[in-house]
Amino acid sequence: MRKSVHLIVTVAILFALLSTVTGTAQAAPPTQAKWTVMVYISGDNNLEDYVVKDLELELAPSGSSANVQVVALADRGPGYDVSRGDWQTTKLYHVTTGMIADSASAVADWGERNMGDKQTLIDFVSWSKTNYPADHYALYFWGHGWNWHPGYVMEDDTDADTLDLDELKTALPSLGFIDVVGYDGCNMASIEVFNAWHGYATAVSSSQEYVGWDGIEYDVVLAQLAANPNMTADQVAIATSQSASNDKTWSAVAVDSRFDALYTAVDQWSVALKNGLAANRKKYDRAFGATQNFWQAPMDKDLYDMAYEIKRNVADTNIKNKSQAVMNAITGVVLNEHHVNGYPDAHGITIYYISSAAGKDSNYTYYRSTIDFALTTGWDEFLDAYAR
Repeated sequence: MRKSVHLIVTVAILFALLSTVTGTAQAAPPTQAKWTVMVYISGDNNLEDYVVKDLELELAPSGSSANVQVVALADRGPGYDVSRGDWQTTKLYHVTTGMIADSASAVADWGERNMGDKQTLIDFVSWSKTNYPADHYALYFWGHGWNWHPGYVMEDDTDADTLDLDELKTALPSLGFIDVVGYDGCNMASIEVFNAWHGYATAVSSSQEYVGWDGIEYDVVLAQLAANPNMTADQVAIATSQSASNDKTWSAVAVDSRFDALYTAVDQWSVALKNGLAANRKKYDRAFGATQNFWQAPMDKDLYDMAYEIKRNVADTNIKNKSQAVMNAITGVVLNEHHVNGYPDAHGITIYYISSAAGKDSNYTYYRSTIDFALTTGWDEFLDAYAR
């Protein structure tokens, strides 16, 4: 018996020493939390100045509790911010109340990790779920963005890489189910992004437009979760959308089984639009020209407004009905949406659009050959026929 106990103690000591060296093992809390909130902070770029600020001023005020655990993987780089010792590697934080975002507060230093690499994301989510298991999970992407367009999302300057939508797609099975996804980055509220998360999350919160310095106000969301850890995924997504009150647009969109109706409606609408192209091209031109788009992104059109304008301009009964079905389906999945007066016809979801053959560039080719929404619906076939 003494030998067995000695062996157990020896193994335990060795494991503890190994954990200290690697910085990857973290004891799980004694009970499973209601929510674990994971924030993936890609700040190895010109957003670096806001990494420490958001960690300390938005995540740390509430911090973690038995019911709500908060973890963050934060990457910084050289040249923009020298605060808190000017650490520049990728640090893992279990965020506690009042935490200082310095090296000493990190539970691990992962060295220089590429935030544009899916494996970094997979490792972070896996570590979080293993060490801080919960009934529900929220995952926030903090960094640059531009929906499905390659070369923007979670930009990492040191590694010259981004987490493009086709790469994210291959990571999703390894992440496991995420109840709420939030994109604290520009122009992420597109049907292409929502479709990618369909079946892997309950709801996604993001902006149709450029995101300013404020973006998601994590302190507001975490305070609500702390007060009511039994919040549903829909409620957390809505709270996330509402917190971004200083931005021009924001929405929370259901991507679970409720999304099926929208996917089907847009697919059938696309077929109807293509079939009616010869008779209605000029009417389509007027409709698309009147559709709400967004600053520096004319190819991002508001989907609801596009369907509304098509219905308003086209006399064909089938096209009108299919357009109305799209509008109804959008109403069924948009949980919350707000916009400034400058975007009166924003409704929470954009869709990719090109108007002429000049738009058939490398991005268009990437879209048609890579993005699931294009591969599995008739939308890209309609665009290909329309844009000449």
